[in-house]
Amino acid sequence: MTTDSTSLDSTNTDSTNTATNTELTEPVTGLHTTAGLPHGKTSITPHIVVTPAAAALEFYRDVLGARIIDITRFPGGSDLIAHAELDFGSGGITMSDALESYGLVAPEPGGAVTYSLAVYVSNVDDVARAAAAAGATVREQPMTFVSGDRFASVVDPFGVRWSVMTRVEDLSEAESSARVAAWAAQQHAE
Repeated sequence: MTTDSTSLDSTNTDSTNTATNTELTEPVTGLHTTAGLPHGKTSITPHIVVTPAAAALEFYRDVLGARIIDITRFPGGSDLIAHAELDFGSGGITMSDALESYGLVAPEPGGAVTYSLAVYVSNVDDVARAAAAAGATVREQPMTFVSGDRFASVVDPFGVRWSVMTRVEDLSEAESSARVAAWAAQQHAE
């Protein structure tokens, strides 16, 4: 595999550290890892499968503001992305192209979804417009919700549903949760 940490077009041909190499070369000292968690990471990182992953990387960078940390492609000039890592500020995702040999299949664009990723942005209205201009479907137009968030639901061109939000009210977790619970009770009563 080749690794690229600078752009979508260049590749680093140093592939000496492979997934099959199980020899530990750098013991955990606390310099980059604490309690098993690499510094700067969250304890859960969703991995999504999309096709083509290279185009999805551009969409997530250009529309959602993600920073591309790393891209690993298969060797031999393949365009398939084996693994990519994106940072959204205080959380991130990893992603790859569909890899049937690993049991990883991409969602059907336009089909039903089994998950939604939530991302906070500085202006949900701008992001919803940019997403639509880049080929996404805006399922729910931006609206202010009882949670204190301005919210939109977007399905990207690769079949991934995103809950895009901007916090517009300065509420505590308890206040936001209470409002959502009251809203849910009202919805159930109707």
